[in-house]
Amino acid sequence: MFLKKQQKMETVIGTETFIKGEITSNSSIKIDGTVEGIIKADWISVGDSGKITGNITCRGIVVGGNVNGTINASEIITITHKGSVTGEIFTVKISIEEGGKFEGKSCIQLSSLFPDEK
Repeated sequence: MFLKKQQKMETVIGTETFIKGEITSNSSIKIDGTVEGIIKADWISVGDSGKITGNITCRGIVVGGNVNGTINASEIITITHKGSVTGEIFTVKISIEEGGKFEGKSCIQLSSLFPDEK
């Protein structure tokens, strides 16, 4: 799912969890519950039962659930066959599996959105 050098998932938001507000993490987050608000993290995985309404900033995201909002990913956005994204996406690379849904505006950059990132 993520690059081999990436660490394991450090934060998990379970299926019965609802969070409203801002989440900031320098590591990876798996979301199986519901989040309304702003998420800033290194890597994000939205499970089949995960739902996000709000803006996301990350290096990469895999969407297996539902995202409604703006995604800014400096490396990649992947929408799986069960995933759905409604809104705007900004990235350098996007992958949508057969059956995955995307409705909105996409802006594919030629290089990283975050030039200071190494």
